Amino acid sequence: MSRRKIPKILIKPKNSRDTIIKSRVNKVTPIPRANRLSHDTNSHGEFFRASSHLMKDVIFVAYYTFNTPYEAEAVKLKASLKKLDLLHDVVAVPSIGNWQANTRFKAKFLQQMLKKHKGHNIIYIDVDAIVHSIPILFKDYKCDIGIRFQDFRWRKNECLSGTIFLANNERVMTLCEEWEKINIKERDNRQNLEQWNLGSAITMLKSELKLSVINLPPEYTFIFDSMKAMYPGIKPVIEHFQASRQNKNN
Repeated sequence: MSRRKIPKILIKPKNSRDTIIKSRVNKVTPIPRANRLSHDTNSHGEFFRASSHLMKDVIFVAYYTFNTPYEAEAVKLKASLKKLDLLHDVVAVPSIGNWQANTRFKAKFLQQMLKKHKGHNIIYIDVDAIVHSIPILFKDYKCDIGIRFQDFRWRKNECLSGTIFLANNERVMTLCEEWEKINIKERDNRQNLEQWNLGSAITMLKSELKLSVINLPPEYTFIFDSMKAMYPGIKPVIEHFQASRQNKNN
């Protein structure tokens, strides 16, 4: 007697308008863990507003300078966060002199956000980015820091600070304080970017503080042109548009 085949059906993952997955009856493909991420495809399906309740323990933060083109970038970022119903705090700050100094303020800003939002883990996003869908992996992160280290043709293992997951604890506060100290020390070195200084601080303190660090998937720190060429099969979750290329003088 021949065995009857079980037909394949379409199953929609619970609590989201996610990418529908072909699967057998009563089987739903789980969200992969960070250490199982592929660079050929996205690490998970798309999650939208219906899943925002899963992100109740995190807050998305960003800052921008008054009276500069970054005000328009902030409008777009806030609209994308509101569309997904994600808790956020996007703050306007005065310029402290020039583009380099304003970007190096990031370390101090994150100390302020860690204090302001006690009880929430922090997701920092550069203001010239858009959140296309919910970065669902963040809800389960148990690490101290989640950040993207990326190999480019022009620089290997570059620390990209456009998207950062920060656990709200004393280890991370100490890291941000050390990052700020390096930024101050490098005040006259305009060639050294704040994100390189963060990479140095992580390397310096990782062992001493027992920092746990996760490398974010590329779709969470997706530079709109260079990473599109590197990862053509990946759809960005958080996309960065590098407005600084035009606005470094503002």
